[in-house]
Amino acid sequence: MSLARACLACRSAKARCDREQPQCGRCVRRHLECVGSSNDQDIVFLNENQVAERNSRRARRGHRSRNQLTSVTFDLVTTPERSPSHSQSPPKSKSSSPEHVVDPGLRFQYPWLNEQRIAHLAPPMTQDPDLRAVDRFFVNWTLHPDNEEISNGHMSNMQDLYISAPPQSVLWLAVRAVAYADMRNELSTGTPFSVKARQFYGAALSRLREVAYQGQNLANDHMLAAILLIDNFELMYLSRIEPLGPHRHAIKHILHTGGDDHLFNKSRFALWCVAHKRLQARQILLGEAPDQEQLEWVSKLNIDRPDNHISADVINMSIQTAAVKRLVKSGNGVDSDQAELSAKLDQTQQLLQSIQGLISQVENWTSTIPMAWRPKIQAPNHDNKSDSGESDVDNSERREPSPAPFFPCPRVLSYRDLWIAYIWNLHAASQIVLRESYVDVITYQATLLGRDLTYEEVIQIDHEENQVHKLSSAIIQSLPPLLGLTHRNQPLDYSRPPTKGAMTGRFFALFSMWIVQKARYTSRLHKDTAMRVIGWINSKHGLA
Repeated sequence: MSLARACLACRSAKARCDREQPQCGRCVRRHLECVGSSNDQDIVFLNENQVAERNSRRARRGHRSRNQLTSVTFDLVTTPERSPSHSQSPPKSKSSSPEHVVDPGLRFQYPWLNEQRIAHLAPPMTQDPDLRAVDRFFVNWTLHPDNEEISNGHMSNMQDLYISAPPQSVLWLAVRAVAYADMRNELSTGTPFSVKARQFYGAALSRLREVAYQGQNLANDHMLAAILLIDNFELMYLSRIEPLGPHRHAIKHILHTGGDDHLFNKSRFALWCVAHKRLQARQILLGEAPDQEQLEWVSKLNIDRPDNHISADVINMSIQTAAVKRLVKSGNGVDSDQAELSAKLDQTQQLLQSIQGLISQVENWTSTIPMAWRPKIQAPNHDNKSDSGESDVDNSERREPSPAPFFPCPRVLSYRDLWIAYIWNLHAASQIVLRESYVDVITYQATLLGRDLTYEEVIQIDHEENQVHKLSSAIIQSLPPLLGLTHRNQPLDYSRPPTKGAMTGRFFALFSMWIVQKARYTSRLHKDTAMRVIGWINSKHGLA
């Protein structure tokens, strides 16, 4: 390709120039200053050395950015106009900086924006490791709502809350604790990121205690988001094995005193959904009954929406499983008098009927859900034969990638986003617990009556065991996309937006894996898979 008559910017970049006047098309698209060819007679007396040097630098910078697009996985968010990292040097807009060029990485990161709006963003990579850690946090831990309003997203308002949070507040400290934990394996010129993560986690807990002791209002979105993040930190990086743990009382307090204002704000409602579902997960896992505030919250929702319907189903399932746990714990009636035995038999029969009705309702509803909520069945894109066959989307462990777990499934269930996969797995895991509780009630009734199981009861138990196996299989088939695993030789598709929410997906996988691991009526292969996935997450992301 001849560059003899190309403009100086195109010649510097060795790019094709259409030689349009007064500006070529390439310079117009890239907002460059087009000064024409150096052979043009009408500019022969102009000194354009500085312009050419400036355009050359811009072209090389864009060329380097394009090269980076083919060599790294995109988990680093660009810093917006109002930096969530409280930067002391706010980025310059296009109008105040004529030298700013729209970087190809920004177009890839924000495909829904036009070039004029993208030009107002800061450069894609800040050199400050602290700010870079916080930037990456918002990519790895937040999911934005679906444009078709099918998915609520996950902590999509976290960035706005962080921007408005004062330094050293609970949320400010919690965000940085999680952000540094994500950077734990990257080199640091000062204190290691793993140490800083623990320091900021401890500081967030201390600040939370101070706020509680001072009697300050805890029932606000900043505090709710901070407590959820602290819980995320403990589950992902400290390998705690149950959701919320000691923080459940604070979450319950916020849900009890927070009022209904969040119901009328979409982003706030999404945050409160996260808190409610986290509490529901704990109750299903431990056999606890829901609180009155949860029952009232669900009663105000439109359950024609599948996500709200799932919340209602999980609440009802937790009510039944908690009732079964109380009944079985009360004893088998051997030493009971006749009146007490009769009362237990009546309670047992009522539970059998209510659980049967709930299971039938759940099965009927799941068979009629819209196609947008159903997963696609795909061939697996992970390498089961390789113990390292993954492309790590969180980008924090390039030196020694952990072995990827083996998934014993010929097909993968791919949901349209991570949030939908999470709530469906919450629904499936809750059914596992409910069906096993149903089996417990059947055997408990036979024990109360002092007889063996009837043929019909044996058939029913066998059916429930098969259903538990199918549910655990569906959960496991959804894991490769949730965990962000891909075949090591599979090329990345750069025509699509980068994978986001890498840490969120792995966090979502924990609850369902705990349920499958504890399940009594699934296969040993499924239980071993759940154990390997939990171990992989703990070893990959745990702080040493």
